[in-house]
Amino acid sequence: MISRDLTNLYLKDFNVLSETVYICWHNSFCHRTKQLNEEKLRAQIRQQGFYQFKKNHGKALPLSFRDRLKFKAFSWANCITNSIPENTLSNRSELYLKAIAEVEQNLLVLRNEDERIAYAKMLINSFNKGHVYNLDVDENLLNFRLKELFLYIIDHNFVKEDNVTGLGFEEEVYPVYKLTVELINHFDFIDKLINAFIHFDISIAKHAREANCNLFMFQDTLTELNTTYNKQSNVVPKFQSFLSDECLIKIMQHLIQKNLLENTNSDIWLYWFNRKSINNPETLKWINSNTMLSNVIQHISFKSKPNTIEIIFPTSVYVKPTRKIYESSITYKEIEQIITISNKKSL
Repeated sequence: MISRDLTNLYLKDFNVLSETVYICWHNSFCHRTKQLNEEKLRAQIRQQGFYQFKKNHGKALPLSFRDRLKFKAFSWANCITNSIPENTLSNRSELYLKAIAEVEQNLLVLRNEDERIAYAKMLINSFNKGHVYNLDVDENLLNFRLKELFLYIIDHNFVKEDNVTGLGFEEEVYPVYKLTVELINHFDFIDKLINAFIHFDISIAKHAREANCNLFMFQDTLTELNTTYNKQSNVVPKFQSFLSDECLIKIMQHLIQKNLLENTNSDIWLYWFNRKSINNPETLKWINSNTMLSNVIQHISFKSKPNTIEIIFPTSVYVKPTRKIYESSITYKEIEQIITISNKKSL
């Protein structure tokens, strides 16, 4: 028997959050100019009040605390995480973290893959609040507007003019708004949820797409990469490999089959290995551990810099490969077999 008490409590909070975000959008969007009115949006965010942190929240955090705000599934938000102050990070008593712990425990209790997939679909349906933003626009434009709204809410730069005293804050401390923290917490919840299921080889992102549920992950495109990575030279980093196109495609298919790589087509895959020239390709999405990603890329490519992985796989964070451990893994042996067979065919 799984427990849902904490998850259900969090879902009630999420319902309120979803409605609040919609109200902020509705009261700030100008239908004449088709743009958000920033001043109105700021007023809406301020109107939600300050976030009430726990008394002991201000204690010193470990040096690695910043990593907690490096989203994997929501990498589009990572561009502004450095502007978010330490006290925006939640401590272990936050409800959404307790709910995640409950989900992780449930995954251990469930007996097989079918039960875990059913559990994933139940959670996905609970988070599908896309109908609230039911605008008469195409999906790409709707995603653009939602992303613009979310980025503005979680960006802390605009509140620096709101330096406050006498409200329980120390002098020269900027306020942390309730809506900002709650939205960050929710994205962190979904981020952790996705990774919890990945440990059981289940992709919540895949099931969400099949259910037409928007998890607001916002797949980056090459156009966005050109803007954010190297605006001057318009150069996008790519992998290099000695392997043939056919071999690389076989490896891609194997990674997809093993639920390591999200489904993509061979043209996009070969583009990122500098073998194809296509317009505005999507980035790639890794659905396993960051360590495994670094090991696989090191295995099949050369001249791969750490930031290249984070650009091509924007939902992942680069970690150092663990070559000796990796070479004893099944994944290494399977890829090595693909390479060996491919080399024999080319002789």
